[in-house]
Amino acid sequence: MPNRSAATQGGAARKSHHPAPAVEVSVVVVCRDDEERVGHLVRRLHAHLAGLGRSAEIIVVDEHSSDNTLPVLALMRRELPELTVVAGVAPGRGYQRGAERASGTSLLLIDARCDSPLSALGFALGAIDRGVDAMAVQGRYAVLRRTRSRGVLAGVSHRREPADLHHRLLRRCHRFGLRVEQAGGGLVPAHPLARLRDAILLPLATRAWW
Repeated sequence: MPNRSAATQGGAARKSHHPAPAVEVSVVVVCRDDEERVGHLVRRLHAHLAGLGRSAEIIVVDEHSSDNTLPVLALMRRELPELTVVAGVAPGRGYQRGAERASGTSLLLIDARCDSPLSALGFALGAIDRGVDAMAVQGRYAVLRRTRSRGVLAGVSHRREPADLHHRLLRRCHRFGLRVEQAGGGLVPAHPLARLRDAILLPLATRAWW
C-alpha cells in the first residue's frame, strides 16, 4: 500500500509550484527631471493599490532626465521589488514604451508631477472590471484595459499636460470603438483648435461629402 503521508507531501509540493496570481494593475509613471517628486508618487501608488487589495507592478519610464531622477529610482528598486525602471525613452513616448512592458489587466497612466488624490482610483479600476475600456479621472490620470489599448497608445504622444493627453487619448479610444467613461462628468475640454475643427470644419466637410 502506498505511503499516505508521502502522497500528501507530494500533493503539497505540487500545490507549491502553482503559478503566482496574474498582475491586476500595471502602473506606468512618466518622468523627466522629477527627482523630488517621483519617489513620493511611487510610494503613494504602492500603498494605495495595496490598500485596495490590488496586485500591481509599477513601471517608471524616464524620458532623458538630467538630474538625479535615475539614482533615486535605483535606490527605490531595492525597496520595492514591484518597481521596474525604463530609461532613455524619447520625450512623448513614455506611456507607449511603458505599456509595452506591462502585463496587468488594467493599465494606469500617470505623470510623476501628479500630486492629486488617488481616491478615485478604486472607482476607475472598478469601471474596468465592469467592462469599460478606458476612463480618465478629471485630467489627473487615465485607466485603460491593457489588451484593448494597444492600438490606441501606439498613436499617442504626450506633452506632459494631462488634460490634453486624456482628451486625445479618449478621442482615439472612440475611434477604435472602445467603451469610454469620464470620471467627474463630461469629456476633458478640447484644445481650442480641436473645438474649431469639431464644431465647424467637420460639419462642413460632412455636408460637402453628402
